[in-house]
Amino acid sequence: MSTDDTVVSWRRDGALARIGIHRPDKRNALATAHWAAIETALDAIAASEAQIVVVSGVPGAFSAGADIDELGQLLTAPDAFAANNAQVQRTQLKLQRLPQTTLAVIDGVCVGGGLGLALACDLRLASARSRFAITPAKLGLVYSADDSRRLINAVGMARAREMLMTGRLLDAATALDWGLVNQLVAEDGLEALAQAQVQQLLGTSGQARRAIKTVLGYLGGDAGISVAQADAAFNNAFHSSDFVEGAAAFLEKRAPRFC
Repeated sequence: MSTDDTVVSWRRDGALARIGIHRPDKRNALATAHWAAIETALDAIAASEAQIVVVSGVPGAFSAGADIDELGQLLTAPDAFAANNAQVQRTQLKLQRLPQTTLAVIDGVCVGGGLGLALACDLRLASARSRFAITPAKLGLVYSADDSRRLINAVGMARAREMLMTGRLLDAATALDWGLVNQLVAEDGLEALAQAQVQQLLGTSGQARRAIKTVLGYLGGDAGISVAQADAAFNNAFHSSDFVEGAAAFLEKRAPRFC
């Protein structure tokens, strides 16, 4: 299963779905239409049997953020600018709330909206040549509350404050040290690392991972998740088919076979 709008494409192979951004001449800068294409892909994936979703760019660029050419046009069209902001925020929130486990595979530049896209994923892997920044303060703009919360959840308030107020460009080692990314590897080992991470995730319960996302979403300040939903995610796990299989596998000293 797949779709393709030449820049944003997605495909599913069994339990794994991949969303790819391919605009190397613009370092994967994203215009409004590209964010809409990502949202369309997310809707299709949410309804699919995929368990893991990998989001990636091209060699040397995960995403440079906003399309500067479009931004120049939006500056003279307030309604279009508002629609763009709404599209970006809606897409990122949809990615954050996707039932499946999401993994950003980052090689190269990852700034602005590109970093916002990565922060909406559950896990982030990066190559050693990757660079990270959030620069709206340099344009006289402000990061949204949802965007800022995701950054705070990743690096903490003090470091989020520094990134947002200075627009500082972080190298990959600093990003790892700050918790912005989960793992770091040389660029030629990134795909192997991603494959290993996918296999590790597939060895765990998909039902549990979905419930964990609910609990962490509540604790992370997602206003769309109530304490009752977080409590239900915890309590219902004890009655799930995956718990039955996981407990049996533990007692029988074998690897679990989750659906």
